[in-house]
Amino acid sequence: MVCAATPQELAAFWPHHEVAPISQQMAWGYQETVAWTCTGVGIPATFATLYPLLDSLRPRLLLHIGIAGAYPHSGLQIGDIVLAESETYGDIGFELPQPPAFRPIREAPFSHSLYTTPLSLALPDEWVAASADMRFHVKRGRGCTVNQCTGTPETAQLRRSLFQADFESMEGAAVAQIGHQKGIPVCEIRAISNMASTRDMRPENIQLALSHLRHYLQACRAQHRP
Repeated sequence: MVCAATPQELAAFWPHHEVAPISQQMAWGYQETVAWTCTGVGIPATFATLYPLLDSLRPRLLLHIGIAGAYPHSGLQIGDIVLAESETYGDIGFELPQPPAFRPIREAPFSHSLYTTPLSLALPDEWVAASADMRFHVKRGRGCTVNQCTGTPETAQLRRSLFQADFESMEGAAVAQIGHQKGIPVCEIRAISNMASTRDMRPENIQLALSHLRHYLQACRAQHRP
């Protein structure tokens, strides 16, 4: 099953010459051996859409795709493809009156192992492209999932240092958690559309990221096509 937060991200799974079978009126669908779902943006929407589907569909793999913001000093640049090695929840915690204000819930005595250990992700050979014509960088990194996207350099630095994260999204850890609970491997592939610092969301950078994501996914599919 391939899943993404928005139709624009999900459409990258299909080549340009094919019409992506995505309907705004359907939460999910399938085409031959591939099921798909557009979860919606954020952790609650991801759980509400994806969790019940897996009880009936039971896919062998969850392929989570989309765009993401890269933290400064992560080595990731706009347009890069990042293969996620792990995911963690990045803004569950509490605020203190003194700097650095936010502290993660893992520091509390009532913390759960879900917040202390990153959720590991799978990287099957079929989704590691070996194409020689890649026009962009393909890297590996650690994801941080947040409810509130980073908007300042200070928040970016804090989240990167707290979680040793390279990029952030609003759904990654939710999909990883669902996969772990259901016993289904999760592979997350994202393209960098912005730097998670000052929220410079230029449309041309988003389109570049989506174009690179589609190119990468099609290269993976081509090298494993019978």
